[in-house]
Amino acid sequence: MINETKLPHLLKLLDDKEPATQAALKSEFATSSGDLSNELTALALDLPPQHKAKLTKLLLPARRKVLMNEWQIPAGGKSAMAEDWDSFEYHLRLISDYLHDGISLRPALSDALDILADEFSDDHKDNAINADKLRIWMFTNGRFRGNKENYYLPQNSDLCWVADSGFGNPISLTTLFMLVARRLNLEVSGCNYPGHFLARIYSDTDMLLVDCFHKGRLIPAQKVITEHKDIPANAKIAIAGHASLGDILWRFIRNIEHAFKQAGDPAVNELDLKLFATLSKSLER
Repeated sequence: MINETKLPHLLKLLDDKEPATQAALKSEFATSSGDLSNELTALALDLPPQHKAKLTKLLLPARRKVLMNEWQIPAGGKSAMAEDWDSFEYHLRLISDYLHDGISLRPALSDALDILADEFSDDHKDNAINADKLRIWMFTNGRFRGNKENYYLPQNSDLCWVADSGFGNPISLTTLFMLVARRLNLEVSGCNYPGHFLARIYSDTDMLLVDCFHKGRLIPAQKVITEHKDIPANAKIAIAGHASLGDILWRFIRNIEHAFKQAGDPAVNELDLKLFATLSKSLER
């Protein structure tokens, strides 16, 4: 167990080049929780960039172990998750914790979502709220937007990072929209559109698709189906159908796999790919 007393002594050894010392550090940090942000904050330590990078790498095996040990997909896989929002958010929190650097202090996922819901409510105290107003507040006004310059950054799938930075990919931004909406008792669901995940809301009886990646632009669902004769059959099925929470989580994980194939450290990525391939298989049962 690494505590506030032990941690400063370990940090002093980060620059020690002795193989035995480095092996001991790997072993020590591998037995931690993978997140020392509270301890570092309590000690008010301002680490240089090279130490931050090394510490994050040393903590990664512990975070990998936590993710595998706490992953609790039911025996039936994604279909067995049904509409279990608690399980859905729980697994997204595990993914978020894994993709975290383990050293920067931030709220837990549930707290980050609560904060966003509270801020929206505070900004709309005198008005009736609906899903479209939440869309405008989150996306049209630019608070959250697609990370076009770093599309394959794995952190785009870390919902805590997305909530803090304002950047994300199509499925993480849509999922954030859904989770905040749920806290406000608003109906927002996912549309498993091939190649570009979308949200779905309703205005009166009209179904509207929301492209959260592109400033929350609205797309009338019926118009897409009737006016775009050349769209593939699976796209039409996605628009008309329902993306279950298990389907969304599975696609979320596959998206992370793809991100690790596109960017980062190949030595680490090989383990990440194996890890997330195992997680996706747990949902395919």
